[in-house]
Amino acid sequence: MVEAVLMGDVEAFGHIVRKYEKPIFNLMYRATGSMDEAADLTQDAFLRAYDKIHTFRPGKKFYPWLYALSINLARDHLRKKSRRPEMADLDPDNAAQMTWSDSNAAAEADRSADSERLHQILRTLSINDREAVLLRFRDGFKMKEIAARLDLSLSGAKMRVHRGLEKLQKAWGEKRHDR
Repeated sequence: MVEAVLMGDVEAFGHIVRKYEKPIFNLMYRATGSMDEAADLTQDAFLRAYDKIHTFRPGKKFYPWLYALSINLARDHLRKKSRRPEMADLDPDNAAQMTWSDSNAAAEADRSADSERLHQILRTLSINDREAVLLRFRDGFKMKEIAARLDLSLSGAKMRVHRGLEKLQKAWGEKRHDR
């Protein structure tokens, strides 16, 4: 399909977008935590991919190339965003939802608080470490798959997952003591 795009077939690029839109959106959402920003960045990623498709090396897999391009776009966005002060996100759609019932209100509150704390801690990890940890433990990817997705060696993927997990565990322990 990439070859068709290189030959000027815009419709072929539409097929690429449909095939990879969801995983790229999920990547952007994990990076930003915002549906709107994720949607904008996903669109930007595909625009950039179209502009830079000539840099894709035939014989290589397309998704790791697109993923690397997208992760770099997310990093740039987060770097720019961290330079400008913004108000806290007060969007109620992004707030943790709680279901209250007489029998499990306390347990649900604890789970919700733990989930929120986990999301806060994940956001403190670098985007590289966060992505590796999420691919491994949330998405259930094998180390070989993580290495391919992140364009790393197998040992590099293992190291990144291990490092991210260590940081996560350390921060979780510190957060627990702060309560």
